[in-house]
Amino acid sequence: MKIVKTIKESLLAVALIVLTAHCTKDITEFGNDAAISGTVKDQSGDIVAGNITTNNLVVQALGENDLVATDMRVKGDGTFQNSRLFPKKYKIWINGPVSPTSDTLLVDFSLNRKVEQDITVDPFISIKMPTTSNVTDSSVDVSFQMTPNGANTVSAREIYCSTNPYPDASTGSGPFYDTKLVAVDTDMGTVRITGLTPKQNYYIRIGAQATDASGFNYSAQVLISTL
Repeated sequence: MKIVKTIKESLLAVALIVLTAHCTKDITEFGNDAAISGTVKDQSGDIVAGNITTNNLVVQALGENDLVATDMRVKGDGTFQNSRLFPKKYKIWINGPVSPTSDTLLVDFSLNRKVEQDITVDPFISIKMPTTSNVTDSSVDVSFQMTPNGANTVSAREIYCSTNPYPDASTGSGPFYDTKLVAVDTDMGTVRITGLTPKQNYYIRIGAQATDASGFNYSAQVLISTL
C-alpha cells in the first residue's frame, strides 16, 4: 500500500509541476502580428501632420469580414503605424481634413506581414513649416504661409508656440509646460510672439481650419531656443 501511495504522490507532484509551467508561460501567438507603417504626404512630398490630442487625421484599415475598422492616428510628424493586424486582406483609407488623391488601398497581409505604405493626399489647407527670426530671451518672429486647396477657404488661422512638442489649441499651459496661441487673419505674414522664458526650448507650428471642416490642418514644427 505504501508503494501505491508513493506512486500516487509522485504522479500528483509531476502533474502540479506541468500545470504550473503551463500557467506561468506567456501566451504570445495570437496571429495578429501583421504591421503597416508610413507617412501621410501632399503631392509635393511635404508631410501632412496629424495631432497628438485629437483624431483629426486618421488612417483606417478594415479587414476582410470585419465590421469595424482599425484606426491609426496620424502623428505630429505625419507618420502612422499599427503592428497588431491580422494576416488577411484589408481596405485602407484616410479620414480627416484632406482629399485623397487615390482610391482605397488594398493590402494583403497574408502575402507580406510587414508593409510600408505612404499615403498621398491634398490637405484642405497646405501649410508651410514656419520660419523664425530675431530670437531673443523673451520673443521670436514667426513667418507663416498657407494655401487653401480646391474650393476650400480658410476660416481660422493659429500659431502655437509651446514647450510641449506638436502643440495645438488644446495644449494650453500647465505646471510643467507653457503654450502661447496667436490668432492671425491673413494667409501669409510674420507675427511676433512675446512673453517667452529665457534659455527655453519652444516648438512652433501653424494650424488652420477650412470653412465647414471639422478639424484643423497643421504644419510641421520648428524648434527654437530663447537666449
